[in-house]
Amino acid sequence: MSLGITPEQSRNDEEGQWTIYSEELELYIDLWSAGKERQGLYYFEAEEQPILQIISPFCQAPQEKYKEFLEELLDINIGMMKANLVMREEGGVVCVKYRDIVPELKKEDVVSALNCVSYYAELLSKAFFDKYQVNLLHRMD
Repeated sequence: MSLGITPEQSRNDEEGQWTIYSEELELYIDLWSAGKERQGLYYFEAEEQPILQIISPFCQAPQEKYKEFLEELLDINIGMMKANLVMREEGGVVCVKYRDIVPELKKEDVVSALNCVSYYAELLSKAFFDKYQVNLLHRMD
């Protein structure tokens, strides 16, 4: 199982961060250790556990039909597997996000998470463009 690139080719300046591309999408990979100061955000003891996160920003929320769009995001989140939709209020950037505690991270885990995120981001970017005429976010390489 290979992505066709090496970790060095996709590594960012910050430790534990990489960027890869799927079609027109950017996928950001983050790997870090959960420290004591953030334990309250996890549903079980997560001290010093490795966290894998993959995020793909794929569109901006529309100005028209904004409430309807937000309601649809919530409805879609209920049915999503392994990932969810998130939106930053500032700028209205909508992302697919995968996050998990990975004590024994394997390459297959990363590839599976990347496939999950890119699948939803590609599917929803087309659906939201058709329904809401959202501004799609394209790769910046």
